[in-house]
Amino acid sequence: MKRFDIIKRAYIWVIISVCLAVAWGILFLLTANYSEEFTWWVSISINTKADAEDLEQNLNKFLATKDYIKSEVHVNAAEEETQIKINADLENDEVVAQLSTDISDFLESEGYIESSEDIIGQALTGPSIWDYMKTTAMQALLVGIILMIIYMLLAFKEIRKYVSPAILSVVVLCVLAFDLLVTLGAFGLRMLFNDTIQVDTVFIISVLTVIGYGINDVVVIFDRIRENLSKNKDKNMVYGKVFEESIHQSIRRNIGTSISTLIVLITMFFLWNSAVLQQFSFGVGVGIIASTFSAIFFSGSLAYLLMGKYKKEVGKF
Repeated sequence: MKRFDIIKRAYIWVIISVCLAVAWGILFLLTANYSEEFTWWVSISINTKADAEDLEQNLNKFLATKDYIKSEVHVNAAEEETQIKINADLENDEVVAQLSTDISDFLESEGYIESSEDIIGQALTGPSIWDYMKTTAMQALLVGIILMIIYMLLAFKEIRKYVSPAILSVVVLCVLAFDLLVTLGAFGLRMLFNDTIQVDTVFIISVLTVIGYGINDVVVIFDRIRENLSKNKDKNMVYGKVFEESIHQSIRRNIGTSISTLIVLITMFFLWNSAVLQQFSFGVGVGIIASTFSAIFFSGSLAYLLMGKYKKEVGKF
């Protein structure tokens, strides 16, 4: 059976990968639903049962008169208490505290509660906490990416004789971007149909795991490329042929490792009734599929094109 060529179609695979990454990234941006850890909100519980729809409508009107324009009100009425949650785009922690006071005054003036003693629970998350969570998440991702790039450069001391460190760095960054954007987009697709799926700390952990797994797949491919390049003593060596053979020699190992890991993750997702484990296993599972694709079709193709060998060698292998 004729072998399916990859490096000969390097331009096609790079274009497909870029288009997929951009499409999935846009999907995430359009559908992202952030958890309480990454938003500003006020939550108040009162010890009376209120008409949820009526309270929500009146509270929305009240917030509009107070210039809390970008706000969302959610009311959940139980048998003995009512929980009110307001998500709002606020300037600082002082405004969040003022919003809480305004809501308490509104509830009392409109007769939903008799006094402030009827408020049995109250929680606030302001911009300072949101900024901390956002900064921490970004720092974790950035540190993970930098460490992976350093690892790649150290791991491939021998291949740097043939492929420059600059090209390796670009390939690592692009592969990581692809894996992350596809994973983010898959989460975005779930968020589109299920509003309980949110960007939270478990989401960040799964993304960081994807970074490590994705680099491991690339290491397998480039390590085989390094071995074959070092064995080839021909002065007229055709790099494209070496890249092509190296990728095909590694495909079975990459796919086999990915499938064995996916089996465990699929079991976790369907058999363990835990939202946290489902969130984690889904993110890592999608990331594994994305990293397997990028390692086989994207990483080697991109490196080969950046080396500038394609036009010279395309007819030789």
